[in-house]
Amino acid sequence: MLLSKHIGPDLLPVVVATVAALVVGLATLEAARIFLSVLLAGCMTAITLQDWRSLRVSDFTNAMVAVIGITAWFVGVDPVGVATSRTLLQIARDATLTGGALLLVREFYFRLRGVEGLGLGDIKLGAAAGIWIGWENFALVVFCATLGALLFVLGSTMKHGHWPAGRRIPYASFLAPAVWGAWYLAQVFR
Repeated sequence: MLLSKHIGPDLLPVVVATVAALVVGLATLEAARIFLSVLLAGCMTAITLQDWRSLRVSDFTNAMVAVIGITAWFVGVDPVGVATSRTLLQIARDATLTGGALLLVREFYFRLRGVEGLGLGDIKLGAAAGIWIGWENFALVVFCATLGALLFVLGSTMKHGHWPAGRRIPYASFLAPAVWGAWYLAQVFR
């Protein structure tokens, strides 16, 4: 607990996640990708904690994810890890398709139920994720995040007896780890 006293309880999980990403990266990734793994893990952990605690994801954190991904591309390390680097237009396409897919879900749900089902922070996270994982892997990320959220609701329902109709789910808390997981697996199996 000495470490948590010096860096604060909010920062401790981010530090732990980045160190874990570093250790895993050292064992499996090349140098530039280790650095990306650490940065992405730190950002995704921060997003997870933000959403879990406040049901919000800051624009700053989402912007950091996007800026780090684009900066990596500019210095010659495409975050997706494809054999041939994507063009900037392809990166914009990936961000638009992934963020746009979540925006469509949000709009459809609002028209169906009259309630916002996804926050704009989730949609921005989806767009930033497109820079890192491409549109091709996004369906798997959404599937894993949604499965995690459903298991959370099931566990909470089993423990407390019911799930109130108006209770919100911190979806980015499930989406962010799924983004890092999909990114990491794409690096290892490329």
